[in-house]
Amino acid sequence: MKLLILTLVFILSLNSYAQEFTVHQLDSLYHLFARINNVETVNENKQNTGEVTEIIKCGLDLVTTIKRNLNNFSPDQQNLLSKILDRSVRQVSVVSPGGFFRVHYDTLGGNRVGYDINLFLQALDSSYNFEVNYLGYQAPPQDGSQGGDGKYDVYVQDLFNTYGYTTPEQNVGVSNWTSYINIDNDFGTDFYTHGIDAARVTAAHEFHHAIQMGSYAPIDPSEPYRNNDRWFYEITSTAFEEFVFDYVNDYYAYMPHYFNNPSKSIVRFTSGVDAYDLAIWNIYVQKNFGFDIIKSQWDRIPTMSAIKSIALSFIDDSTNLGNELNKFGIWCYFTGNRNIFPDEYFEEADEYPMLVSTADMDFNSLSQVYNMTVNPAANYFLNIDLLPTSENLFTIITNSDWQKVIDNYTQSLDFSFTVFNDSSAGNKTINEYYSVTFNRENQQYWNNAGILNNEVVYGDTAYNIPELESETFAYPTPYKKSSAGKIRFAFQSYLIKGDEVNLNIYSSGLEIMYSGNPSIRASYLKNSNKYCEVIIDGSEINFATGVYIYVIKSGDQIWKGKLVIFND
Repeated sequence: MKLLILTLVFILSLNSYAQEFTVHQLDSLYHLFARINNVETVNENKQNTGEVTEIIKCGLDLVTTIKRNLNNFSPDQQNLLSKILDRSVRQVSVVSPGGFFRVHYDTLGGNRVGYDINLFLQALDSSYNFEVNYLGYQAPPQDGSQGGDGKYDVYVQDLFNTYGYTTPEQNVGVSNWTSYINIDNDFGTDFYTHGIDAARVTAAHEFHHAIQMGSYAPIDPSEPYRNNDRWFYEITSTAFEEFVFDYVNDYYAYMPHYFNNPSKSIVRFTSGVDAYDLAIWNIYVQKNFGFDIIKSQWDRIPTMSAIKSIALSFIDDSTNLGNELNKFGIWCYFTGNRNIFPDEYFEEADEYPMLVSTADMDFNSLSQVYNMTVNPAANYFLNIDLLPTSENLFTIITNSDWQKVIDNYTQSLDFSFTVFNDSSAGNKTINEYYSVTFNRENQQYWNNAGILNNEVVYGDTAYNIPELESETFAYPTPYKKSSAGKIRFAFQSYLIKGDEVNLNIYSSGLEIMYSGNPSIRASYLKNSNKYCEVIIDGSEINFATGVYIYVIKSGDQIWKGKLVIFND
């Protein structure tokens, strides 16, 4: 990508509720907004701009900041900004085949569309059908006669190195704002994705912003979106690019920013790439819990912060933020060249970057204490080379205290991690040579998982593994059909990954309900015993609510247990 000459991006990381912008900062915002709309400003001061390395994916943050602070600009600046904010008049307008959108575009001149307008209309309809008709989000409210009628308006224009943005207009209900979308006219070579594919994902991205402000706007203060939650707006809209147009993958461009620094809190208070690089968090959530949980988070947004909404949604699903953030860290570990379990973690993990550890340490003694700090709602990735045996331990430490995020997201929380060259000296045994102890305050908000030589060997509650002494168990229990997730069967065994077992599931009347030959996908030590694990997709279990009996067989060995199904 070419360097984009823009305003100082840090300005948009300021909380515009909490403080006023300086004249210099307002000047920079003014020049930036004019620049991305290809409007020349008089006596532009080059010192008001700075270089950043990323193209603006979405201008929502910028346009809402401009609108919130419009009266603070100089009279001349207000005049020009108001003209830019006015809906542009294009040469042609056409209604999408589905009838919800009216697209305004030019066939001649600098704003001429450079991709197939009919394919773009189809992309808008696809976004509407998926996000509204299929998932059940409320459609954005009608805007009266703006744009010629009550249909949702999309304006195609030549934007300077910007994919698009959604402009909020009028408050028409408790949590309802009208809006319209501006989108680039050609998506040329400077963009990561070009032409119609870039237009497709921008349609999905910006339309979800229209949904967010249209029916899920905060009540107090009455604003089209909550400034401190803009990270959640952007990671959701970016994830919806993947949900609606799975084959485009524009979000790949932003992933290295997270994978190179994965210890940052999932709650982001800065602009730029920080707002897009964690779309995979919502991809992880959807793969494990389905789409409904993300919608349930948005249902709460009008009355609470995003991080609280996320935490409560997991509790509703019989888990918690710490479990899922820690497990998310494991998923992020098995990417790139580490994607040795292609069906277990991210579907497109081969295309993802390799995660860079937070700290790399050596261990070559009887015991070693590593003292570290982590931010709230964040993972810490500690990589330890066990030199005596040439093994590698990768441990993921998670803090999930979402209230501390709200109080002060930059605070550092202390923990220590101790490795022993003795399998029984620590709290957790990782193999016949080593054990570890994880020390921290307030256990409620901490999780820890360990990966030894690319194999998950322990996971606290990272996998919601029950604290049972039995030689076999199934989890989660009860399994909720609405979760659309996987069912795991663990049993004490020294079988190895890839070995097949026979799995049968019977009703209480001993009628066989399922029979298959899954292979062992994971193994780990728990309570000094080695457990193997097989996994089946919940979609294969179309059972009524009740208690079922499962039998796992390998040669002469047999393991039996109970599985509880709940159709909520």
